Amino acid sequence: LDRIAERLALEGGESVLEIGCGWGALAAHLAEGRAGRVTGLTLSPSQLAWARDVAAARGLADRVDLRLQDYRDVDETFDRIVSIEMFEAVGEAWWPTYFGTLARALKPGGRAVLQVISIAEDRYEDYRRDTDFIQKHVFPGGFLPSKSAFAAAVAAAGLRLEAAEHFGLSYAETLAEWRRRFHARWEEIAPLGFDERFRRLWDYYLAYCEAGFREGAIDVGLYTLEKPETPAEGDPS
Repeated sequence: LDRIAERLALEGGESVLEIGCGWGALAAHLAEGRAGRVTGLTLSPSQLAWARDVAAARGLADRVDLRLQDYRDVDETFDRIVSIEMFEAVGEAWWPTYFGTLARALKPGGRAVLQVISIAEDRYEDYRRDTDFIQKHVFPGGFLPSKSAFAAAVAAAGLRLEAAEHFGLSYAETLAEWRRRFHARWEEIAPLGFDERFRRLWDYYLAYCEAGFREGAIDVGLYTLEKPETPAEGDPS
């Protein structure tokens, strides 16, 4: 969370939009730091309720605005935008809409920080034509960009890709720890309605992803994007 806040380069009082706020941890962290007002969007009623409870418990209800809202329906502008691993759920056909929304919602000179999982360049074209294990069993409709495809989509929206930091091997360690904790807590998880088939599926998913990061088949990065102070010639934004 600190690394993401650092990449956002908050100087104090900036408005922040989080696309896909999850359970509210990042929104609360930013509001406790230098951010002015944080607006978080989710499509999950259960996440919204939890995130609002988190904000209220930390005394942040007046600084964190959490909404059940599609990112495409945002009509305000913000100094900063952040989105953590939501891009993978957008779908390739919607990339222009996604980055167009970022370009529209960012104030001139504004910055966006996205955490995105990518697939290796040499696997990308085959991946586009097929359906892999994760798309079939875990994230239907999910789609990973290659790094070059991501950069091209950013540029097409009139945004600048200012920096990228990749940490796939670190993510592999995180997945190994998630898998260890999953097995350690299985006796508590099973009564929540999860059967042996799910246990095997989730175990395989975590191991599959860990191996992908270790072998370089997939990677994860923090990407810093900026909206120019003045639009490029011919750019209506």
